[in-house]
Amino acid sequence: MGRDQMVPALLREREGYVRYGRTERVRMVDEQLAAWGYDPEAGYEPPREPTAAERAETLREQEAERERKNRVRALLEERAQLTERNERATREPCDRVALVDEQLAHYGHDGGPQA
Repeated sequence: MGRDQMVPALLREREGYVRYGRTERVRMVDEQLAAWGYDPEAGYEPPREPTAAERAETLREQEAERERKNRVRALLEERAQLTERNERATREPCDRVALVDEQLAHYGHDGGPQA
């Protein structure tokens, strides 16, 4: 059980002990709360669930990043094939390699291995 589940559970437990005047148990729960990093002065605010719009935006960002990586991977493969083919044939630069390099730069790829 993580902090986000434990602290609220301990707070509920503490409320019951306070209600019934069990001060020794309240003290013990307070020690556990402190061990979990709970600050009574700051209070506790549970983590907020993302809204549907936030989830949709996250999904769009993840999909865009997947598409970018796939495009970079395809361009790197194309560049390797062009370079290999060109070196065997003429040993001179190929215009298409320059275009592929421009596209890679557009996608934010610095020329190193695919991330």
